[in-house]
This record gives sequence, C-alpha cells and structure tokens, in this order.
Amino acid sequence: QALPLSWAQQRLWFLDQLDHAAGAAYHMPAALRLKGQLDCAALQATLDRIVARHEVLRTTFVQSAGAAEQRIAPADCGFCLVTHDLRHLPGHEQAFAVSRIGTDEARQAFDLAQGPLIRGQLLRLGEQEHILLITQHHIISDGWS
Repeated sequence: QALPLSWAQQRLWFLDQLDHAAGAAYHMPAALRLKGQLDCAALQATLDRIVARHEVLRTTFVQSAGAAEQRIAPADCGFCLVTHDLRHLPGHEQAFAVSRIGTDEARQAFDLAQGPLIRGQLLRLGEQEHILLITQHHIISDGWS
C-alpha cells in the first residue's frame, strides 16, 4: 500500500535526494547502558514486537511515477540487532571499541528506499553489562512521539 508523505517527510526525503552524504545530520542515535543479567532472546523479541506494532518503524520512502511515497513492510519483518562481544578486550581497548562502534553506527548511512530506517547494535562488555545502540532516521521519528 503506497501512502503520501507528510510535509516534514517530504522535506527530509528531498534533502536526502539532494545530498545523500549529508544524511547523517538526520540520524537520531541513542545509547542505553544495561546493567544486570540480560536475556538477549527476550530483548530481540521485544524489539521485534515494537517494530511489528509501529508501522512507521517498518516504513520506507520510494519514488514512484515521479513522486515520493511511503511503503510499509509486513509486521513480521523484525528488528535487525547486531551483537558484538567485547568481553575479551582489556578496559582501555574495550572503551575504544565502544567509542568506535558507536561513532560508526551513528554515521552509517540509511537507504530511505530499502530500509530499515531503525537499527541497533548490542555491545556485550561483561556478563552483567551491555550497551544497546539504537539509531533511527529522523524521517520516521520526530523526537517527540
């Protein structure tokens, strides 16, 4: 089902078409430090359910017949969570790896037509400590909702 874009989405889509390399300015990265035992399967299932529940997290933006339109992927498309096990690294190397992965994650380009426009990485620092990185494109999130 093709849907029209909102005015705000049209603006962001146009800017992406104009200069795709500048798209990182519209990335919304977040990092959550998780302490305690983590059930990774439960985390994945939760993220999958959030994506299934909210169509905007499954939405891509394509050009068709000269106009931009939204397309919504099936509810079972899931959430792509990449896991990095950093437990083997000494403290200073681990901190450097966290910084590098976080920076790379925030800068990695989104393809508005292919999606997904939200992604995540789980950094395993120890048995009781993780960092969850979530990045989404501003075209699917206004920061208020």
